[in-house]
Amino acid sequence: MSSEPAPAWGSGNNTVWEEYIDIAFLVTNCFILLITSFVGIAANLFVTWAVHHQKSLQTWNNALLVNLAVIDILRCAVDCPILLTIVMLVHQRGHVDKFICDAQVASFSFSCCIQLLTLACISAERYQAIAQPFKTSQRRRRIIVLIPLTWTLAILVAGFCLTFVKDSPVYVKCHGSQGEAITSYDTFGLYILVPLWTICFVVIIGFYARIFTIVRAHSRKIFDKGTFPLPKKDKTHNADEEKKEDGIGGENGNSKSDQNQTQKEIVAPVEQEWNSLILL
Repeated sequence: MSSEPAPAWGSGNNTVWEEYIDIAFLVTNCFILLITSFVGIAANLFVTWAVHHQKSLQTWNNALLVNLAVIDILRCAVDCPILLTIVMLVHQRGHVDKFICDAQVASFSFSCCIQLLTLACISAERYQAIAQPFKTSQRRRRIIVLIPLTWTLAILVAGFCLTFVKDSPVYVKCHGSQGEAITSYDTFGLYILVPLWTICFVVIIGFYARIFTIVRAHSRKIFDKGTFPLPKKDKTHNADEEKKEDGIGGENGNSKSDQNQTQKEIVAPVEQEWNSLILL
């Protein structure tokens, strides 16, 4: 008997499951990007609106927070839609136009750098506000310099990445099979983003640790001043005051007894005369 041929629908089922998985990933990515974009824009617009309408919030320290909110708005309004377009076009066509790929590289590198630098500046300014709270003029000058400096450095990094570093995972997927083969992989993440993130993280942790030590030392001083026993000089001084008060009280008591004695001496003959008159 000849053996029956094996069914040929196994590979077809594999391709169907792969299509289902791709569609599930596509829907999940699109949903996450849309929610991130809308929620991020709404939340950061609320922050800027609150600072604009509340005069008590219009401080130089909050200027850095507003700067961070503006950066987040730009990222949610530019980077997320570009990434969403890349995900959809790659699923449909397998590749994306070069202009969209370059725009994603520039926007991602710019937003990452300026966010990390701004967070480091916020931690530094919070430390200065606690350690030196009355030097407001110096704080104003620092922030006026720091905000343009962070934007300038982020623009330079974005231009460098757009010119020399085009091997991020998103760019590789976006690039598809067009052009020459990419010899490197994720140079921006390994040699720019990770070192920058490490430096900013160390700076942030260092400044917040110093803030913690300053606040703890200040609270200890307040506690010690409130519960520390009086020195010996103060004790002797208080004892002398008590003795003086006792002496004054004794003198007052003696003076009062003398006054009573004199009053009795004066009243006694008057009573005797009054009694003699009554007898007569």
